[in-house]
Amino acid sequence: MLIVHGRKHYSPGLAELTFDGKTTGFKNLLTTFDSGASYTYLNSQAYQGLISLLKKELSGKPLREALDDHTLPVCWKGRKPFKSIRDVKKYFKTFALSFTNERKSKTELEFPPEAYLIISSKGNACLGILNGTEVGLKDLNVIGDISMQDRVVIYDNEKERIGWAPGNCNRLPRSKSFII
Repeated sequence: MLIVHGRKHYSPGLAELTFDGKTTGFKNLLTTFDSGASYTYLNSQAYQGLISLLKKELSGKPLREALDDHTLPVCWKGRKPFKSIRDVKKYFKTFALSFTNERKSKTELEFPPEAYLIISSKGNACLGILNGTEVGLKDLNVIGDISMQDRVVIYDNEKERIGWAPGNCNRLPRSKSFII
């Protein structure tokens, strides 16, 4: 667990940014989970690096930057408006934050396109990851709600650890005591 500004934040530790399974050179990223943050925030260097990797990956594909869409700082448009992430995810790669624990084993938090893109009201695909340095987070990288979708996050307060696993949030839990 990491203490930031006198408040407790859960951190899996330092991470390395990987893109499409390859290292990017962005290492030692101090990372925390914040279920109260709608978006994910990366420090300025990692953010600019991710934008550069995405733009390079999208060159030659039928997407162009949507400069007229101010929903989020970076949006892309296709030949026709997108209705859902399913329409656009084939163009975007998965990236990950790779964490190494004290036993030197690695754990990855993967970000498939549905964990970092939203479809704007204009039908464009917008990046739900923002520059954290611009909003005062300095070097802290925050994993927000957009990137925790369809994941179960487990907090172990006694051992001060955090973990995650895939979860199907579209399905209601089976329980006789579950009341709607």
